[in-house]
Amino acid sequence: MTVAFHTKNVNRGQVQVDIRIQASLNVSAFVARQKVTGYVVDHISDHMAGDEPNLVVEADRLLWRVPVQLAVLPQGRLGQVGTIDVDAQNGQLLTNSLLIEDIKRNARALVERSIA
Repeated sequence: MTVAFHTKNVNRGQVQVDIRIQASLNVSAFVARQKVTGYVVDHISDHMAGDEPNLVVEADRLLWRVPVQLAVLPQGRLGQVGTIDVDAQNGQLLTNSLLIEDIKRNARALVERSIA
């Protein structure tokens, strides 16, 4: 599992990070991956699935960032076409129409490159 910390305007220079976070993860990485897989199969394509999530610490919440992978026959797995975040406390998928359109566009481009 990877833990990512998102910061703004830290480009160079000295930085010190002291972190202590205590939280209950009500949603496991496994469940987050299952939720994303179910969502993409139902709403985008049955050729997509969630992959191994990364835990992302934001200022006010913990998220599972789940990569969305595309696979087609006979090539198999073609690659990642996007990510979907899942709130690690309540299991809510953080999606919107722009994100879904980006995933679809990335999938089309990946398929086109694979057959070229």
